[in-house]
Amino acid sequence: MNKWVSLTGGLLGGYALLKAPLDGTFLNGLNPLVDGIGLIAMLVFSGALIYSGVRDWFQR
Repeated sequence: MNKWVSLTGGLLGGYALLKAPLDGTFLNGLNPLVDGIGLIAMLVFSGALIYSGVRDWFQR
């Protein structure tokens, strides 16, 4: 159960990085980097969540 919560938290964190409003702040120059990190985080954590679900499904 704990791994599902951690993977879902990572997925939500990646989504939050994608939607972070950085316009008008001193971090405006880092916007493409933050978007890239958020996209990679969403891909990695969603892939791990799908893999974990499929693995648990076949073990039963």
